[in-house]
Amino acid sequence: MGGGDGEGPDKASFSAPPPPPAPLQAEPSGVMGVAVLVLWALLASLGCAGGATEPGETLSCYQCFKATSREFCAPAACAPTDRVCVSHAVLITLRLRVGILLSKRCAPRCPNANMKSEWSSGPGMLAKIVRQCCSRSLCNRAPAPQEGPWALPRGFLLQAGLGLLWVLL
Repeated sequence: MGGGDGEGPDKASFSAPPPPPAPLQAEPSGVMGVAVLVLWALLASLGCAGGATEPGETLSCYQCFKATSREFCAPAACAPTDRVCVSHAVLITLRLRVGILLSKRCAPRCPNANMKSEWSSGPGMLAKIVRQCCSRSLCNRAPAPQEGPWALPRGFLLQAGLGLLWVLL
């Protein structure tokens, strides 16, 4: 039982166990890589937030007729032949009062190009008509009130984020 007679392990052949691995530390390049991945994921989600339809999927649009608020416009599935969502907004300002009528629907094509018309029909009265077409599901919802730092248009956020990503790389 011992020594060098071959019956047991030789005490001289034992070595100390290897030291435990050092704790992982974030190196600047590792942190940068994580930041780039997070930024990329954020930008990808912003770019896809409109919910583009895949070929073969049915388009969905908000639909209403002469609604006085966007809350009265409900999402609905479009016919298979419909390819765009159309949104009309009529705003009439009379002194300090503003009236709005919204009409939203599905359509096989955009009736005309996107347009914005304004005119005044007398002192203190201003009218505006805005028509927009888009081709993603539920893309024709009116934007939320412009409040806070996230109220910037999505296109600007996407461009700023891509610019930042380019600088980081």
